[in-house]
Amino acid sequence: MMKFIIIQSAEAYHHELEQIFRDIHINSYSELPVDGFMESADGHSDISNWFGSSKNPYRYFISFTFLEEDKANELLERIKKFNEEAEGISPISAYISAIEKFV
Repeated sequence: MMKFIIIQSAEAYHHELEQIFRDIHINSYSELPVDGFMESADGHSDISNWFGSSKNPYRYFISFTFLEEDKANELLERIKKFNEEAEGISPISAYISAIEKFV
């Protein structure tokens, strides 16, 4: 079954995410650069790692792809391993969503 994968990655980890894609042979994906804004970024909430203040937006990428379930699970496992070894404050986030219907 096909899965839709959405990945949120800090700009600092963009090259590492690309390497994960190469390592597990994900040859097609799309991505967009994103500026994250937050009305009052206090640095204490879980989402403050992803959203800067309105004067200093946080730069990150949203990547997405469609994968078979086993490849999607492999990708999330690789991202989990990367996050466990990374020393930064903004881990890569990834989400799997089922594809119900398509044309």
